[in-house]
This record gives sequence, structure tokens and C-alpha cells, in this order.
Amino acid sequence: MLPTEVLEKSAQALVDYQGKGFGIAEVSHRGKEFDAVADEAMARCKQLLGLGDSHDVLFMQGGATQLFTVIPMNFLRTQADYLVSGEWSKKAASFGKEIAPPAKLNIVATSEASNFDHSPPPSEWKLSSDADYFHVCTNETVHGHRLPTWPKHPNLIVDASSEFLSRPHPVNECALVYGGAQKNLGPSGLVLAIVRKDMYARQKKTPSKLWSFKDLAEAKSMVNTPPTFGVYILLEVFRWLEAQGGLAAMEKRNATKAKLVYDAIDNSNGFYKGTVSIKDQRSHMNVTFSLPSDELTDEFVRQASKNGMVGLKGYRTVGGIRASIYNAMPVEGCAALASFMKDFASKKT
Repeated sequence: MLPTEVLEKSAQALVDYQGKGFGIAEVSHRGKEFDAVADEAMARCKQLLGLGDSHDVLFMQGGATQLFTVIPMNFLRTQADYLVSGEWSKKAASFGKEIAPPAKLNIVATSEASNFDHSPPPSEWKLSSDADYFHVCTNETVHGHRLPTWPKHPNLIVDASSEFLSRPHPVNECALVYGGAQKNLGPSGLVLAIVRKDMYARQKKTPSKLWSFKDLAEAKSMVNTPPTFGVYILLEVFRWLEAQGGLAAMEKRNATKAKLVYDAIDNSNGFYKGTVSIKDQRSHMNVTFSLPSDELTDEFVRQASKNGMVGLKGYRTVGGIRASIYNAMPVEGCAALASFMKDFASKKT
């Protein structure tokens, strides 16, 4: 979901960029028009996150899933630590294992035995003393939980895809933070990666410059043609976020939105059951819950769709309901869902 203002401005730029008679997607990625877009996007990204010269902002392709392979390809030399807390961190670890030998990949903790109904707390982590990096996914979209506080580690690598720019992030304390765009940032096909510059000295030789963070940074993300229109939409998202008051304002708004839906769950006398076992870990981006039966779940989805609320069916591997309430979702949208939930439950109990 993207803000209407971002879509409208991007649509105009696609047809006629700054009154020049051509669209932004038509210009050369080496030309002055796109060069200015890329420079502004990098600057605004750093400003939003409070970053200085210690990190590079990269615009990559292939989705976050491709980064699951590219990261160990670059940085896994001896051993890497992975926290497995859900569908996406499990996939990241599985891709890392393909790259690992003869290096090792250590699962510091996993909640798979409880169907990923929470993220293992730090007291359960078995971290290595000399890991090349520690990888975590801070918001598990499928299972609806997040890390309320990002962990501290000298070489922390974060998949922040589904919560990127939804709240202030301690990116300046991280070695690498990345996220696929199709949540809060823009259209699919673009990955925003923020890399601490001292990590380049740790890189292995990669099969191609296309997979090298160092080479991508030196080429300003232009080893090959970047997804230019996706980067432009990302720039409009950065501008929109600044106009909303920045990440602290977004965090407050997102907390308000999430509370509306969670209150509807908690006050339903058990008709709705949240799927996250540790309430402090409940995601502010993806609210997951179940109903008493599959039949009621299907009816809930159908009736919600008739009321203009779509995309509520849970992920295919877990079922139930998932309400994704990313940055662009207005408070009114969550209020409407909460009202519908109360009305639906009252008619079925």
C-alpha cells in the first residue's frame, strides 16, 4: 500500500517529469535527471534515519529474498549467527546454509516448535563469540510479531522489510539493514540496503560486481541499470514521510492504528484469538488472529470484502486473518476494521 499523494505525484512524473515533456522512467540512468533523483533519495533517506557518512545507501534489485544469498556470499567467512523467528528468517537461514560450507551457520534460537507464535527472547539466544555477523528479521509478516527493540551486536544485519521506516530505527548501530520495497517503501523490484562502510574490508570476492556491496556503493548503485522508476517512487515516499513529521510521528500513528485492531481482538470474549503468544511482540504492521472455525474465517473475509476491506486472508501456510496496516493505511481504515470486527462477532455469538 502506498500513500495516494505518492501515487499521484509518481504518475505525473511517469507521464511528464517536471514539465520536460518526457517521463522519469524514460530518461537514462546516467543522465542528470535521474542522477539528481538518486542523490536526493540517498540524502533524504539518511536524514530520516539520522545517518552520517558511516553508511552507504544502496538501491538494489531481486527482492529481500535475493539478499538472503548475497549477504553470506559477501560476508560469511567462518561462522554466522541467525535468529529464526518466522517464515522469512527461516528462509534467510536456509539460503545462508547453501553458501556456508566450509563455513558454519549457527541458529542461535528458533520458535518453530510453537509454529513461530513469538520470537525467541534474548535469554534463549546462544550467540557465537566470533560470528562474522548476526542476522535477524525484526518483523515477521506471516506470524505477526516483531522485535520491540532491535538487538545490539557489533555486526548486526537486519531484514527490516515489513517495518522499514515505520518507526525510528537504530540503523547507525547496524552493519547492514535491508528491506524489499513492497511494504512501506514502494513497488516490488527494489531493495533498499544501508551498509556500514567498514564492512567492505570484510567482504569476500564475489562472482560478479552485481553481488558486491562495495562495488555497488562505488558505482552509486549503477553497476547495471537500476530500477529507476522504483527509486523515484521511493523518493516520493521519503518526501511524504518528512511531511508527516518523520519516523517518530509514524511510530505514534502506527501504534494508534494497531491498538484499535488489537483492542477489538482482546475485547471479543475469545471470539478472536491473537496468534502471538507474547503481547509485547505484537507487530504494528501485521495483525494476525484466528476465528473459531474455518467457515467463519471464510465468511469474515467475504463480508469484509463487501465492506471494502480486502487482503485480509492469512498467509497460505498459516491461515486465519492477517490485517497488514502499513504506513499508508490511515487511522480511519483501522477504525473501520475494528468496527466491522465487533459487529461481525456480535452476530455470531
